[in-house]
Amino acid sequence: MLILTKSDFIKLLQCRKYLWLYKHRRDLLPEDIDLSLEKVFEEGYEVEKYACELFPKGDGAVFQPTFKSPKQGIICRCDILKYTSPKEVELYEVKSSTEVKDYHLSDVVFQKQCLTESGLTVKKVCLILVNNKYVRHGPIEPKKLLKIEDVTEEVEERMEELPARIEEALKVLRLKTEPDVRILKQCSKPFACPLIPYCWKNVPTPSIYDAGLNEKKLNILLDKGILNMKDVPAGMITPSKRKFYESVLTDKPQIDRKAIAKWIEKLVYPLYFLDYETYSSAIPMCDGYRPYQQMPFQYSLHVIKKPGQKPLHYEHLELKAVDPVPALAAKLSKQLGPKGSVIAWNMGFEKDRNSEMAERLPAYAKFFNAVNKRMVDLAEPVKKGAYVHPDFLGKWSIKAVLPVMCPELSYEGLVTETATAFEYWPELISGKLPPAERGTMEKKMLAYCKMDTFGMVRILGEMEKTLGH
Repeated sequence: MLILTKSDFIKLLQCRKYLWLYKHRRDLLPEDIDLSLEKVFEEGYEVEKYACELFPKGDGAVFQPTFKSPKQGIICRCDILKYTSPKEVELYEVKSSTEVKDYHLSDVVFQKQCLTESGLTVKKVCLILVNNKYVRHGPIEPKKLLKIEDVTEEVEERMEELPARIEEALKVLRLKTEPDVRILKQCSKPFACPLIPYCWKNVPTPSIYDAGLNEKKLNILLDKGILNMKDVPAGMITPSKRKFYESVLTDKPQIDRKAIAKWIEKLVYPLYFLDYETYSSAIPMCDGYRPYQQMPFQYSLHVIKKPGQKPLHYEHLELKAVDPVPALAAKLSKQLGPKGSVIAWNMGFEKDRNSEMAERLPAYAKFFNAVNKRMVDLAEPVKKGAYVHPDFLGKWSIKAVLPVMCPELSYEGLVTETATAFEYWPELISGKLPPAERGTMEKKMLAYCKMDTFGMVRILGEMEKTLGH
């Protein structure tokens, strides 16, 4: 008999092809688990550990029970099942999210069906979520860290359609060959699919998927066999993608020199190019932090004192398992002077961190508030269309822009292809790594952050070249 798990069911809801390939072509899956995905799993286990503390011994709670339906091939493992009588239960599913999401409901709907077919009556269905208003002070307090959302009514509304979807999933698993599925928006919702390299192998670059089109327009183009962005009718392109579209058609950058010049005129020397690396987790690591609050643990700072001068570089990386903000603030305040523009890429992120550190450390509030008043966003000319290149593929992240504007620079080999400093920092400060491995990781993390700020220096230089500087 075919076996369908709740994880399989969620894959079906995302994409029929994803489910089939995952079950029948596991050779196509990446060999290494992405560290960011591994972190999600670890956080889930941590949250679940505290969720179990909400149920005292003797109140009928059972943890991680597994049920297999005798009627059809579905199986589920529940996080927490509370028996109110021998045949009546309350179902509690633990999620490390801060709010109810659609796939959470699909998850518990599947579980309720499996439990019902196993002879139990599910009286109540709840999600245990993370309360992002909680602030840690001392040991974690499970009753404050977590919140319980009753989703019994929402689950009941979905039960009627479930048997048909389960049968659909079982039919997919019985197929001898992979199903033909049209690529629309499902490859990244609700999760990034690990099989994109396989499914997208015949998709050109740039493609219709880079044009920011809705599913209706994508379907119209696919019905006509159109995949290349150059073949998209001009009338389908939204105003926000117009310049990108024109750059693709001409295979040339679209450069608004007046807009770039106006942006550069705002800069005041010395120039400070600033980038933070931050860490966040469902369970706050230090006192005074909320779940998922960003905690800066590293920065890179390039400084150009006068036009034409070579940049100076400063950096910081916290190496101990402590609140990293006090040491970072003390060092940065000595290296970032009181005058001059502070340049960041997508500066809203850095400004928010500065505001949070100002609130957390009153002694440095004046410093961080003053820095925020001097900040300018180097991503602005790209976001607003002053500098558009076809090879940006309609994106404006520094990872998309830098290799195109400065092809000799690359992030390859810095940390890893599948993880950033965000994922590696807990490992670095854990004290579990051999000294040699720890030293190598430290160097890579410093080089990774340094590339962000040096990349900004170079991107500004390339923009200045368009003006003949």
